[in-house]
Amino acid sequence: MRQPGVSNFAMGMMSLFLCAVQAFAQDPPTLTLPSVVNSVESFEIQLSGPGESGDMLRFADDAGAVLGGSYAYVGNAKNGVVKLTAPFEPGDYAVVYLRERAVVGSYPLTVRAVSATLQAAPSVAANGHLAVSFSGPRNNGDYLQFTDASGTPLRGLYAYVGSAKDFSVLVRAPIEPGDYAVAYFTGKQPIGSVPVKVTGVQAQVEVPDVVVAGARFVAQWQGPNNSGDLLRVRDASGADTGSYSYPGNHPGELTLRAPEQPGRYQVVYLTGGQVIGNAFFEVRDAAAELEAPAEVAGTERFDVRWQGPGNRGDMLLLVDPEKEGYLAYGYIDAARGDTVTLLAPETPGNYQLRYHTHGGRTLASRALRVAPPVREPGTLLVEAAAQVALGPDDAVEVVLDASGSMLQRLAGERRIEIARRTLQALVAETIPAGTPFALRVFGHREADSCRTDLEIPLAPLSREAAGAAIGSVQAMNLAKTPIAASLASTQADLAGVTGERVIVLLTDGEETCDGDPAEIIAALRDAGEDVRVNIVGLAIDDAALETTFARWAKLGGGEYFPVSAEADLASALVSAVNPVFTVFGAGDKVLAEGVAGGEAVSLMPGNYTVEAAGRRYTVAVASSTVTRLRLD
Repeated sequence: MRQPGVSNFAMGMMSLFLCAVQAFAQDPPTLTLPSVVNSVESFEIQLSGPGESGDMLRFADDAGAVLGGSYAYVGNAKNGVVKLTAPFEPGDYAVVYLRERAVVGSYPLTVRAVSATLQAAPSVAANGHLAVSFSGPRNNGDYLQFTDASGTPLRGLYAYVGSAKDFSVLVRAPIEPGDYAVAYFTGKQPIGSVPVKVTGVQAQVEVPDVVVAGARFVAQWQGPNNSGDLLRVRDASGADTGSYSYPGNHPGELTLRAPEQPGRYQVVYLTGGQVIGNAFFEVRDAAAELEAPAEVAGTERFDVRWQGPGNRGDMLLLVDPEKEGYLAYGYIDAARGDTVTLLAPETPGNYQLRYHTHGGRTLASRALRVAPPVREPGTLLVEAAAQVALGPDDAVEVVLDASGSMLQRLAGERRIEIARRTLQALVAETIPAGTPFALRVFGHREADSCRTDLEIPLAPLSREAAGAAIGSVQAMNLAKTPIAASLASTQADLAGVTGERVIVLLTDGEETCDGDPAEIIAALRDAGEDVRVNIVGLAIDDAALETTFARWAKLGGGEYFPVSAEADLASALVSAVNPVFTVFGAGDKVLAEGVAGGEAVSLMPGNYTVEAAGRRYTVAVASSTVTRLRLD
């Protein structure tokens, strides 16, 4: 029976203490802690005296019942100090010492209520970012979050306050207009809020009335330009057709690609996944014609003239009609004329030339007879210089895959660890200090996400700082692979670069975010800037994917480097930032292109001119011989 004048809290503490005395003769360590703490505050407890590794500290309520929630093991104390986080509800508590689940010590503690105040504009546009100023406890894990009118938190619309500068953060607004609030949460409980009205938004889109199938066209836009907004091509029913672009990278207008099937389509402006503007257009069918010799000798280069849409990504293919795949290909580049040079196969036979569109349609074809070779070709291998030859206006951006697959092991070590180490060597030893450099990484911030982040904004290369940033990248399990979105972002990353933009994509897997990397690479090349995209494939065991990577790199004016070991990766990364070279024949006719340190080029015996990094070299290629050219 409770004695008069004795509180429930005191009775509970006495009960705990008596039980402790009966069960244990040895006193627990003495605890030194505050008598009053704030709700959800993390505070230190000093232990003086010995304790066993399995002993614990927990909270008990005023009736003596041990609570769940925050706890600390005595064995984990650092310099005799452990930390606990106070309960959310204010009131009288105790910190209790547990040994073998029994209470052997108790220390009273009062938890004081906390509150927060928030200030924000009375309204914000749908899916926009709202600046919110706050005052509050700023406990570990505190955040601001949009709630509906009833106070229910809205998923995804939050911002943590721990990293806020000047006690202000940006919080993304809901997409649906209406009355909402932004609340301050500590311990996942609201302690203050401010009402906010979300207003509707609209966008305007203008496009040509008619576009040729597969052609790129300009879409003009006006809209909120929220982070993540995009313009996308859809059919008349609203189904996606693949082409899209982010307006944030292209103020006022951007370029999209038309579908390859004739019909009626639309360009829609999306914010938060909602259509807030659109414009319709018609796609007109395209046709093509090919001119080429009826017969060529095996291993010889020959010209094919084309007429057709000439869209970036269209190719001329040399195929065996009886087999899958192709034997040779060349990308069409209307800016370089109407002729593509191909290399005939060594095996005589009947083959076919095809005009192959970016989307996979064959617009024209013609037969080609390959006769036995007249001469044996030779090989030209252009070797990379020991020091990368980059111009003063050139820039390098590395796009690093840190998705879940990079946690797999290669020769007993995680792929991401190998990638970090070789990239650190690249910035420390190969790329000259002071070269404009940027680093973009995807897959390391959020699981099940297509997020891509610029970790090193474009600036003169600081070897020490770049090495540290690369060393901090950690791959995340279940993260996705947004290759297209990452490559698309490089245009804004490298804005203002007047020289060559060397982009190096290091990845171990395919696109998994529904993007079209070939479309993005074509758009980068069509933008009128000097862009080269090299792709380094780490431990790729899919032959079809390797073929795709090689085609993407060729489309980007670069090279694909397949690697299966750390030494190969280091060599490939060095080559990837080396200059491109062009092989000229008689009359300065372009016969072949590549990247120094990349694949060798097959040439018929004769004299050639090689141009790289602004210099010209004369080489003689002999039959069945490897001729090596090392750049100065």
